[in-house]
Order: sequence, then C-alpha cells, then structure tokens
Amino acid sequence: MAAIAPVSSSDLLDLLRRSGVLAADRLQTLPSADTLPPDPAKAATVLVQKGFITRFQAAQLLAGRHKGFRIGQYVIQDLLGRGGMGAVYLAEHLDLHRKVAIKVLAPGRGDDQKLAQERFLREARSAAALDHPNIVRIFDVARHNDAPYLVMEFVEGETLQQTIDRDGTVPFEMAAEYVAQAAAGLQHAHEKGFIHRDIKPGNLIRDRFGIVKILDMGLARSASERDKLTEKLDEGAVVGTADFIAPEQAINSPTVDGRADIYSLGATLFTLVAGKAPFDGNTTQKLMQHQLKTPPTLRESNATLPKELSDVVAKMLEKNPTDRYQTAAEVIAALATWTGKSTRVLAGLSRTKLAQGSDLHVALGDRNLGSSLRLRDFPSPSSSGELVFDSSEAAKATAAMSASETARSPVPTPASSPPSEPPHQQVIAQNRMMMFIAAGLGFAVLLAGILIGWLAFGR
Repeated sequence: MAAIAPVSSSDLLDLLRRSGVLAADRLQTLPSADTLPPDPAKAATVLVQKGFITRFQAAQLLAGRHKGFRIGQYVIQDLLGRGGMGAVYLAEHLDLHRKVAIKVLAPGRGDDQKLAQERFLREARSAAALDHPNIVRIFDVARHNDAPYLVMEFVEGETLQQTIDRDGTVPFEMAAEYVAQAAAGLQHAHEKGFIHRDIKPGNLIRDRFGIVKILDMGLARSASERDKLTEKLDEGAVVGTADFIAPEQAINSPTVDGRADIYSLGATLFTLVAGKAPFDGNTTQKLMQHQLKTPPTLRESNATLPKELSDVVAKMLEKNPTDRYQTAAEVIAALATWTGKSTRVLAGLSRTKLAQGSDLHVALGDRNLGSSLRLRDFPSPSSSGELVFDSSEAAKATAAMSASETARSPVPTPASSPPSEPPHQQVIAQNRMMMFIAAGLGFAVLLAGILIGWLAFGR
C-alpha cells in the first residue's frame, strides 16, 4: 500500500501515534490537533521544537510513512549514512534512553544476499571480539524482519574525512596524534588476529574529547589458518579503498597481514597532512601506482614539514611489507616525538597485550618511574572538552612502551653499572641502623646507672 501524505495536523498526529516513535507516557503529553497549526508541515515543526520528534522522523511522517521507526526496543531518530552494505541509523533505546548506531543490512536476493549476510555477520563477530577505546564497540546483533542488524556504540563527532573536507588539511602534530590513536586500536586488533583492510580517514571518527575510534570492521579478515570464511567471501575480489590500499592487498595476495593496515595508515597520515591522497588518477591508475610508483614524500608537498615525520610516513608507505614498521606499536614509537604528551595515545596503548606484558606498564601503574603519569589516574575531560596533562617524561614513556617488545635485539645491562637498591630498600636499611643506634645508647645509659648505684650504695 502506497504511503499517503498527511493533509492536516490531525492526520500527522495519527501517523505519529501509529509509528511507535513515542513511549506511552510521552503519548499522553502529545499536543492535540486543536493546539497545533492546521498545516501538517508547520505542525511537524512545532513537534520538532518541543522535542517530540526529530527532523528525520518529521520528514518520514510528512511523506506518509509510519512504519520502520522501531527496530526491537530501539527507535530510529536519524539516518547517519548509507553504503553498499546497508544503512546506519542513529537510534535510542526506549527504556534505557541510550543512543546507539544501528547498521541494517541492505535487502537483496540470491547468492549475493547470502554473501552480504555472511560478511555482515563477520563484522559482528570481529567487532565483538575487540574491546578497545580506539575501536567502536558492538553491543548486539540480531534480526528484524529477516534483515540482520548491528547495534554499535554511537560516537558523537566527525570522521577525519569530514575534517579534511571542511578544513583542507590537519596540523601535522594533531594528525600524528590521530594516527597514533588509530595505531593503538590496530595493535589490539592485530593481537586478536584481525586485519582491518580498509583503514582510511572515512573510517576513523573523532569524538568531542579528541578520541579517535576505528569504524567499520566489515572488511576485517582473520589471520587464523582455521578461518576459511575470508577466502570464500573474497575470492577474486580486491578489498579496500583505492587511495589507501596496500600493494599486496591490491593484488589479493593470500599473505596479507597487519602490515597492510600500516601502509593504509601511512596513506591516511599523508592525506591528513598534505590534504590529498598520495596518488592521483582513476581507480585503475591508483592501484597501478600503489604497485609500481614511489609515493611522494610529505616534504615534497610542504617543505616546512619536519623531515623526521616525512621519513616516518615514507617508511609506512614502503612497497615491500618487510621494509615497513612491522607492528602498529612501532608506528606509535616512531610518532612519539609529536604525540608524547597525549594521554589518549597512552590510554589506548595501555589496553593492548604489549603494554600488559611489559615491565614498563607495571611501573607506570604502580610507581613513579620519574614521572607523575600513572595509567589508573588519567585526567577527566575538562569543561572545554580538552584533556589536561603535564608531564615532560610522557614522550619517553610512550616510546619505550611501544618498542618494549618489538626491539630486534636485547639491550645488555653494562657490567660496570650494577642496579642500585630500590628507594624502599634504602629506607628499610636506614630504619634498621637507627634502631641499632638507639638500642646501643639505651644499653650504655643502663650500664652507667648501675655503675653510679654501685659506687653510691654498693660499697
């Protein structure tokens, strides 16, 4: 049955009541048609201003649509985006009043639909296995009218692609921090055996506190030999985005690993700072250039940029995976010069196995180690939305933690420099010495008293 647009405020209210947008208690406070403008568009504007409906909901109701606003216990409030796999909506839980992002798989038929559903469910499994502050979390996966949907963390912010579209470029210090945060999320994903395979500015979202999170695990690939689903889904297909795809990924190599994400992250950092992707042309030309052409350096796009940063990006964009940084943690260590004072980066790194297994993590968590920074005492966002932090040793701590388990050879301790006693051991030794001195003085006083008594009375 075709949708019939309302012609009066009464028709609009009838659609609203049938839509399920409002809970029972809110329906009781809904204005009557007599108190609203007779024109449905004007009546909808009043309802939006009073907070009964959103602009998206108003547009749907004015088009005569009253179905599709409810997915389980969630009410659809807005359309956040639409892509090849489906649409992403902003929704709110009716009882908990928690805002979430819901990704609904696009409808389809036949083998293509089956393939899409398998990929969609793989996204759910991938995201559910990951728990990290720099990766968007998944809360639930279910079906609605035979269509699978994914309930995810809603991040109030904008993607880095939106930032580039608006501002043109990102200051290189800020871009380095964003990429380091993404690298912390990738370190966690790689440790769990997942490769993202579509890292780009559009899949990195920054919230209002400056925390960057990785979006869209739909192309994630398990590195496990037991997981043959990826081979089934991706056979003969090039997966990724032409501007940021790694050379080995562009030829659908079966040996693609986490270093492909490092290449894509390097192309992302280049794009953030330079304001454009490393290569120009159509999709085919870009894929060929990733294979054959040496990418330009950051210094070629802007001679005022630090040579050291340009070298870091160049190493991330090496054609041969063995010539790149081998782990995302190594990328964080390389960027520590520009990100050292960021608790956001350190917080992300602290949630990886690398940090949990390092002695430095224990030291930062329980002792001073020459710095006032402790992992359990991260500052809260200030009223301005900025994180406050002041520690001159943070860059060294971040770099040391990043590189602690990726060093190519152990660093021997010089024999001429034996480790000194810990401070608390020195305090214990000093206390013992004072006790011995006090006991000696007491014994001497006792002997003197006995001697004086003997001289006075004993004789």
